[in-house]
Amino acid sequence: MAKQYTREEVLARLKKTISEGKPVIIAGAGTGISGKFAERGGADLIGVYNSGLYRMDGNGSLAGLMPYGNANEIVIQLAHRVFPQIKEAPMIAGICGTDPTREMKPYLKYLKELGFSGVMNFPTVGLIDGRFRKELEDTGMGYSKEIEALKLASELGFFTLGYAFNVEEARMVGEAKLDVLICHMGLTRGGAIGSKYAEGMSLEKAAELINAMTKAAREEHPEILIFAHGGPISYPEDTAYIYEHTEAVGFLGASSIERIPVEKPLQEAVQKFKSIPIKTK
Repeated sequence: MAKQYTREEVLARLKKTISEGKPVIIAGAGTGISGKFAERGGADLIGVYNSGLYRMDGNGSLAGLMPYGNANEIVIQLAHRVFPQIKEAPMIAGICGTDPTREMKPYLKYLKELGFSGVMNFPTVGLIDGRFRKELEDTGMGYSKEIEALKLASELGFFTLGYAFNVEEARMVGEAKLDVLICHMGLTRGGAIGSKYAEGMSLEKAAELINAMTKAAREEHPEILIFAHGGPISYPEDTAYIYEHTEAVGFLGASSIERIPVEKPLQEAVQKFKSIPIKTK
């Protein structure tokens, strides 16, 4: 069963890892087996949130932004599946902080009772733009609501991580004094159902955006940790470039860890079994 940690204990664990010259890895887990083997591989944190469920069903991660299920209930359901498989890694809950049907304080307290050590904002309106995004903001269901929920989580003693998608949102994460800024570069490219849109973004451009976001966040909170996620950052060699050219010290892998690495090996395993001949008359 997963252990629970205080905010200070999580920070101490991560800072020790960083001091040893190792990156912090958050692994998204939509099933118990994903969490189990991510931890065995060295994952520092295990993230549980609704898109993991859809991803493990073979769907794109953006299903987590659609009205296909109750995101804040799915987190609870997944917790009961993933927690029993985890031994030491702190567990992070991805919450829908804009949910107008959910009183956030008792909900966060319940997540703490379940054993979560941290909270992050997913699903997030940060991936939405255009008129739809503007009208979400105008009607009180915008990004600032996610920040409010994360600030409340911090007050309740959670380790907090804020996904941000641009410089303005990164500054908001810094102002909220969250523990981690996760610079989200968009839906991950690669694999069978990766983002085609992200193929137009280079690692160089991603690094430039991460650096601008880092500057904005650290003007408000100099000690904030910087992680990266998504877009063109799909494979280990991509993270190497980001670590070299930014101040990022960690990576959140969802599709990069529990989808892309298993697609081809699973297909090939079945092909090998299928290739073995049987006796015929």
